[in-house]
Amino acid sequence: MLDRILTHLEYLVQCDTQNPPRTVTPEHQVIEYCAKVLSACGCIIEICDLGDGCVNMLATRGQARTIANCHLDTVPADQSWTRDPFTLGVENGLAFGLGACDIKGAAACMLTSAQESDGAMALLFTTDEEAGQSTCVRSFLNGSPVYDRAIVAEPTSGRAVCAHRGLATFELLFNGHAAHSSITDANEHNAIHLATQWCAEAIKLAKESPLDNIRLNIGVIQGGSKANVAASSAKVIFGMRPPAGMNPEQPISALRMLIKDQETCIWKSRFNAPSLSESSGTSSLVADYGFKLGSPVDFWTEAALFHEAGLSTVVLGPGSISQAHAANEFVAIDDLISVYKSYKQVFSDPLEVTHNITGALGSQGVISP
Repeated sequence: MLDRILTHLEYLVQCDTQNPPRTVTPEHQVIEYCAKVLSACGCIIEICDLGDGCVNMLATRGQARTIANCHLDTVPADQSWTRDPFTLGVENGLAFGLGACDIKGAAACMLTSAQESDGAMALLFTTDEEAGQSTCVRSFLNGSPVYDRAIVAEPTSGRAVCAHRGLATFELLFNGHAAHSSITDANEHNAIHLATQWCAEAIKLAKESPLDNIRLNIGVIQGGSKANVAASSAKVIFGMRPPAGMNPEQPISALRMLIKDQETCIWKSRFNAPSLSESSGTSSLVADYGFKLGSPVDFWTEAALFHEAGLSTVVLGPGSISQAHAANEFVAIDDLISVYKSYKQVFSDPLEVTHNITGALGSQGVISP
């Protein structure tokens, strides 16, 4: 079993799926490899190319009620890697390689679980999670409301996580008047001053109840040209992570009210995704397969999108989030074994049955026997 997991992981790590650039197509080696493995263990393979590096690959065997999801793309390899990021290394109970933790280790566990089980199963591989728009999952859910439950692979140290924060990012464009900085009222119309004043007030607001738990982060401030020129425009890009259960409109409205001139400032939503919360079926999902329960986490996952679509959803995968996106990334062998057992439980369940799922990716899908 472990040899199989590491063999799959070795191949997956050597596949360059860095995002960016968005280069994955249905003919990419990572898609062809997963399709070949899953076809050989009785799965019907359906592939949908959404363009721009967004590819969905759905493998089904029988009529499952639970969809397992794992993304195959990784972040770019940081320049501080001290080993080849595309060569799997196994040392002292750890497996090193780009994506080994986030989240190709889980993909290797899923492939092995499919090979070593014979129950009904549904497995969705996607290739754009790191792009930050969730085109693959959103497209799949728009065309396929046929599952009751979902298991989404992200690093949770092998425990089932039932709740996490939401995620929203925004862009503000402040407009002012270009002027020589010696003019008396130039600073009043300096777009950078307007932007930084808003930032200061937003930071203060995010330290006070009831918004002191939204995890506000101002990531980018851009604008201006010279020290003696009042800037005519300035851009602020920021994000926040409201806790599960908080209506995101509450902090959004409060932050918008801090803008002094609503007419000249342009507010643009870049990404807005819900939090993950427990649903009525979540506890049954955890109990059915004896998953070890984990605490809510602060990072966001696409599990929230499955939950929003009405599926009882948990996040479960090998590795620690502290290793995700890190140089010399690794996943613990013990985690791989534990998560393999959890996935195999799902793929072996004779009761894992629901209604017909044929054509779940829609008319764009390419089906392989």
